Amino acid sequence: MLRGDAGLTEYEESVVHDPAVRALAAKVRYVVDPDNPYPRQFTGHLRVTLKTGEVREASQGHFRGGREEPMSAEALEDKFTANCFYGGWDTHRARGALALLRALRTAPRVDLSELRG
Repeated sequence: MLRGDAGLTEYEESVVHDPAVRALAAKVRYVVDPDNPYPRQFTGHLRVTLKTGEVREASQGHFRGGREEPMSAEALEDKFTANCFYGGWDTHRARGALALLRALRTAPRVDLSELRG
């Protein structure tokens, strides 16, 4: 909500201890819904009460990237690349790994030795 993403960097110590994040977290409560179909389904429901007293709600019947809503190839590749960058890989290495992974389906032999770094 504050940073516009929930990627790996949003869970780093510096972010977790950010005063703005801590202030928002102090306003959050949760309850476990006894009727939730977990673990058959991973659902979510959010209810926000604004300062005006207005209540807004949103529900999600399943998580993005799961069986019911698989990620697109583009979204999956973006996530892979973001993980590579987070792990310290440069653009050349990440794109090289991605190209090799794309070729796995049709290649009779794949040489991964270039990825050792």
